Amino acid sequence: MSPSPPIVHKRFEFGTVFGDGGKVLARQAVEKKAFTPDEVEVVRAQAYADGEASAMARAQMAQAAAIQALADAAHQGLGTVNEMVNHYKRACVDLALICAQKIAAEALDRFPEAPVVATLEALGQEIETTARLVVHANAPSEELKAAAMEAGAYAGFAGQIQFRDKPSFPKGAFEIVWSDGRAEFNPHQVVEALEKALHEALEADAYHQSRGRHDGH
Repeated sequence: MSPSPPIVHKRFEFGTVFGDGGKVLARQAVEKKAFTPDEVEVVRAQAYADGEASAMARAQMAQAAAIQALADAAHQGLGTVNEMVNHYKRACVDLALICAQKIAAEALDRFPEAPVVATLEALGQEIETTARLVVHANAPSEELKAAAMEAGAYAGFAGQIQFRDKPSFPKGAFEIVWSDGRAEFNPHQVVEALEKALHEALEADAYHQSRGRHDGH
């Protein structure tokens, strides 16, 4: 049979410890069990103030969380709106290009000599001293030839203009060659270059909008 564990006796502590000459060295705190009405009111007011401060802090935290949630939702919604705007911009550009291409084709049907005339008039001093111009075009008509010679004379060109048939050229395309240079026009290439430039501008705009949203966030 194992021996019983020793009994630990709790040391008795006096409420007040006296030193030499009866001087109080320590005094045990006594829990107060009776309060005056004024003390009760002070305790109640302090407890109410602590509770109100805690409730206010929780309300402010909830308000801050709600504001952040609204800001996140607004930022996400703004991104969606910007994507829709960019989509409609691209659609509008594509539609404008289609309309421009149709208008240009109609203009070439009505005035097929207009691009050649405009080019010869713009060349001016470039062709004044040359003796010969060679115009390459797809089945150049008599109207085109006459208009080209008139435009060349208006530009100061006194030499000879020769015309060469280029079946590989699309309708409205041409090439003007002289001893010191050349000039060309292709409506298909013009449309492709315009489409590329417009789409690059849209992509750049969308990129800057995206950077602005990220920087602002």
